[in-house]
Amino acid sequence: MGRMLDIILVSLTGRLDEMRALIASAGYRIVREVVQKRPMDPKSFVGKGKLQELQDLVKELRPGAVVFHGEVRPSQHYHLEKELGAQVFDRTRVILEIFVSRAHSREAQLQVELAMLQYEVPILKEWIHHGVVGERPGFMAGGEYRVDAYLETVKRRIKKIRDELEGIRRERGRRRAYRQERGFYLVSLAGHANAGKSSLLNALTGAHVLVEARMFSTLSTTTRALHGVRRRVLLTDTVGFIDEVPLWLIQAFNATLEEIYEADLILLVLDGSESDEEFLRKLRLAARILLPRTSPADVLPVITKADLMDDDAVMRKTFHVESSEFGRSPLVASALSEEGVAGLREGVLGVFRLSVLLDVHLTGPDAEATLSWLHERMEVETVHHTDRGIQVRLRCRPEDIGRIQDRASALEIVADVT
Repeated sequence: MGRMLDIILVSLTGRLDEMRALIASAGYRIVREVVQKRPMDPKSFVGKGKLQELQDLVKELRPGAVVFHGEVRPSQHYHLEKELGAQVFDRTRVILEIFVSRAHSREAQLQVELAMLQYEVPILKEWIHHGVVGERPGFMAGGEYRVDAYLETVKRRIKKIRDELEGIRRERGRRRAYRQERGFYLVSLAGHANAGKSSLLNALTGAHVLVEARMFSTLSTTTRALHGVRRRVLLTDTVGFIDEVPLWLIQAFNATLEEIYEADLILLVLDGSESDEEFLRKLRLAARILLPRTSPADVLPVITKADLMDDDAVMRKTFHVESSEFGRSPLVASALSEEGVAGLREGVLGVFRLSVLLDVHLTGPDAEATLSWLHERMEVETVHHTDRGIQVRLRCRPEDIGRIQDRASALEIVADVT
């Protein structure tokens, strides 16, 4: 955000490690932590005693915001801002603030703005419900505004952003179809924020994508070619999975998540250095996000940060993955030490192995054009020009046979070792 915001952190639990990491990633500084070890108050999140304590702390410390660890409902948000006289953020708003600072591409900026506006709508409606028209602090540190007029502006902006994102989605679909038509295989790296996806992309492709030890450092998709192989395989880094957030926030990033669902292969990146409890939680989250839209057969799990794991940890986490909905053995690798990276590269290539040997006969005026098409997309072993046409021996994937058959005069499967 380009500024250091002092905040008071309020929680109903003492388990604050992830929330502290989010706050640090947003560039904020915690000046006081307040923990209430009792259930949430339906009106003001915390009880009357804690609310009075927060009022006194706000007067004393004058923080830029009071951050609540959890989801603050619109009615609670209205009540808290009125009582505290300060900006109130919840966990979702902190994540959105991180996104604002990470969004660099046009698409990412649009997705983040859409999510921010959708977050603001129910809060604006709550202020209107209470008859407030001119005393709401400006959105994203702006000036005061008439809440009812601003709500209409927000709604119009949301529609415009959605239309623009739909255009970007269609254009990406055209580019993806073109790559696949040209014989490129598309691989997406998916996983929780900070799992090591960008580091793995660099290790596999020889790229120099920026790697930061901050949550959600990747919001835009980044695509690079697999390094040192004959097959044309493109790897795409994607936004990290987010848990415990509203459905609308996930939907705001659908254009980016589509890169995952439409890939030929998904590398599910899991941080092996985490505790078994966290590892299992994020493994279940990945299953909830991926498996409704794709098959487990299209997901290759990869446990990263092997340099931080002993043999027992590798065995335990391998067992967790094998026992999960993905039901297959993961590969284990370290982008830092490069342990297992070569095996991972071979594992990816194995998925796209050209296992079918074909003899193809080409005739007619399009024979030469078809031969060029085969050279671009398959592995051509021999070519013989005869009086009766062109005889080609090539290797391809089983799913390519139908496309070749549409263009060839005749074909014969010599061997299929799938």
